[in-house]
Amino acid sequence: MTWRERGVRLLALPGLRAQRRRGTLRAAGLREGAEIRRDRRGVPFVSAADEHDLYFAAGYAQAGDRLWQMDVLRRRAAGRLAEILGPPVLAQDVRARELALVRAARRSEALLSTRHHANLTAFAAGVNAAVRRMRRRGALPVEFLLLRYRPEPWTPVDSLAVVKHLGFDLGRNLGHEVFRARLAREHPEHAGAFTAPKYPEGGAVTVRDGLSAGEGSVSRGGEARFGGQVTPGGQASPDGQASSGVPLPPGSRAWLDVLLDGDRPLGSNAWAVSGARTASGHPLLANDPHIVLTRPSLWYQTGLGLPGENGYGVTVPGIPGLIAGAGRHLAWGITNATVDTQDLCVLPPDASVAWSEESEIVVRGTASVRVRAGGGDRWVEVGPPGTDERRYGLFWSGFEPSAELAACQDMWRAPGHAGFRESLRAFGVPVLNVVVADRHGTIALKTAGNVPRRVPGSSGTVPGTFEQVSRSWEGFLSFDELPETVDPDDGYVVSANHRLLPEGVGPDVGVDWLAPYRAERIEELIGEASGEPDGELIGEGDGAEGPTGVEGLAGVEGRAGVEGPAGVEGSAGVTAADCVRWQSDVLDGRARRILPTLLDALDQAPPTDDRLTAACHRLLAAWDGHAYGHLAAPLVFFRLTQALADHWIGTRLGADLAAAMPDTALQVDHLILTPAARTALGEPDRLPDIVARALTEAAHRIAREQEHGEDPALWRWDRVHRITDQHPLARAVPALFGTPSTPAAGSSHTVALTSAAPSGTVIDGAPWRFVAEVTPTGPHLWDTLRHGASGNPGSPHYDDQTPSHTEGRAHRVPLVPTAPDVLRLRRR
Repeated sequence: MTWRERGVRLLALPGLRAQRRRGTLRAAGLREGAEIRRDRRGVPFVSAADEHDLYFAAGYAQAGDRLWQMDVLRRRAAGRLAEILGPPVLAQDVRARELALVRAARRSEALLSTRHHANLTAFAAGVNAAVRRMRRRGALPVEFLLLRYRPEPWTPVDSLAVVKHLGFDLGRNLGHEVFRARLAREHPEHAGAFTAPKYPEGGAVTVRDGLSAGEGSVSRGGEARFGGQVTPGGQASPDGQASSGVPLPPGSRAWLDVLLDGDRPLGSNAWAVSGARTASGHPLLANDPHIVLTRPSLWYQTGLGLPGENGYGVTVPGIPGLIAGAGRHLAWGITNATVDTQDLCVLPPDASVAWSEESEIVVRGTASVRVRAGGGDRWVEVGPPGTDERRYGLFWSGFEPSAELAACQDMWRAPGHAGFRESLRAFGVPVLNVVVADRHGTIALKTAGNVPRRVPGSSGTVPGTFEQVSRSWEGFLSFDELPETVDPDDGYVVSANHRLLPEGVGPDVGVDWLAPYRAERIEELIGEASGEPDGELIGEGDGAEGPTGVEGLAGVEGRAGVEGPAGVEGSAGVTAADCVRWQSDVLDGRARRILPTLLDALDQAPPTDDRLTAACHRLLAAWDGHAYGHLAAPLVFFRLTQALADHWIGTRLGADLAAAMPDTALQVDHLILTPAARTALGEPDRLPDIVARALTEAAHRIAREQEHGEDPALWRWDRVHRITDQHPLARAVPALFGTPSTPAAGSSHTVALTSAAPSGTVIDGAPWRFVAEVTPTGPHLWDTLRHGASGNPGSPHYDDQTPSHTEGRAHRVPLVPTAPDVLRLRRR
């Protein structure tokens, strides 16, 4: 270690020493006092006699662990990153200012009840108490020292703004709208082929019990009634051509890139299994919410305790309460509902705004930038920077005041499903599917959040006129109208960002879904583990490089710690160990769907003339579909599907527009499996010839990559499929924050989701994995978090959970901790 590395690491030590784990501290702002117990992973369990002191102590603990991350999150929401990081993040600041996220947060603050607002205020006071102690001891996190600034006091609006920013980035349909508008403008000849969503026929559906078509049913939907056949809102166009809505300005590309910042296919898995299907007879719940991988993780583990009440789970730094986890009587998990909550429109020349505000962005090292924001209650103006003629409006459900932070304070205290369901009424943004299992045996799923009440002809799929779009934003679907299922006949519920409702059934909540492959695999595993074999697997593997089971499952009925494929025929029911193992399952659902067709095509045009291509053909033919990191076949499959996408999409649309397509995988899969789709595209060649050429291209691309070379026997998927979840300052201070990339199994279409950029680098996944068995006497809990509880690089808990996360293990978590290290906070 160099003298510079030693010196930089020493900077982090004061912050670590300032975080006491035991003893007594006195702080102004407490009513009586609170306790913070930390388990062997450094996870804080906070308890107090009342809510005020509980949330004060929660804020104190969060600041001690993640203060700089909290500051970055609120700066990102407020458009103030450039103050500390300079011009590279200016575009992000402009975006946040034009979206007026702080204004939306202030409007939501007014909606909170006196109790919930008091808890937010107590949380802020706890944060500020911790900051004051750090400053007195010269022990602010090292990032503040390196960037030479000090944190401002935390406020309730900061917490609310963090939620608004996260909610906007979880909205996905804006990217679809923009792509369709660009497609119709730049390549109208291909609009009919690529406009329609290509959700697989017969693909899994989230809510399917007790539904019927009728008044208020979906008015726009699948391929038969959309792309190439309907105008925005589901109305057929006279000539049967795909509607483009309104045109976007020629210079829109740059500002659209800013607006769509963070628009990635973020997903999550959550499922609940009724006691009728489990080995113990008690319901099981599993959740692994996916998000962009960062260091430290965006999730923060914590326990909360009041007299007679306890909760455990995760939140986001800066947000009090629990976003997902368990209480004494139930457990719950979350996924992004991926419903349609964003609409882009063109404003009329005489459009007026109901409000406007100007602000100045301070940019470190250069001149400040002025930004103007304006709009209505549910929309804001957006447009190319540097002009006063921004004539485009963006509607989003997050502009509506909402009280989701009240739900975060109440969900863990609910006595059962009915009370838990009521707490979800406060949710506005993000719109979530919430899966719950309670001690009475109930399992359920409820969609919660603000979803516009779509009116036929009011757009929602492509940018429309202001008059069209605003019609759908005159009101929201009521809470009771949103999708829901309770104790379904199947005995389980699964939510994995796939289609929420059957086509033509229920309210119109959108048309753009992620592929159903993860959901179908989870359903398959549940069915097999509970003694209902359903279909034949592409291959069951031998457990090599797979997960190793559950820590601390001794005494829990079931197959604890079993390795290898889960869900064997004749098993006694689903166990917690099964659920932990399934969260690391790497059977690629996309490969299972399309690989047989690709192999049939290759059999008709076998690539025998080229050594590399022939070797790749053999690899694919022998592959069982598991995307293990040590295998070459997943790498070949990945590059082959990329080559097919380039052939069908890139060569027709150009690289820039093709890269903007949000549902490339589903579009390509549809072309592979549907001869009529290739005919409609004007494809002159036979599928066997196309696939053979694409495989040759893929094989030689892999051979040219320096990671592999020309011997397929030495190729490995995890040489390119690697996680690089670096700290924001890793490039500036590699000695302190830089970490090597780590190899990863899985893919974008495995339950263990590891979405890959075109290079193969992993961009998002599931940092937190959680399993709960809910019994009448209380829940049994297990979890693991990539990296660790602390954000201080000098802490032993900065990265101590990564091995268990990588290996697919989970730690037993007591709802009521018995940790010997207790820090007592007392009133000054």
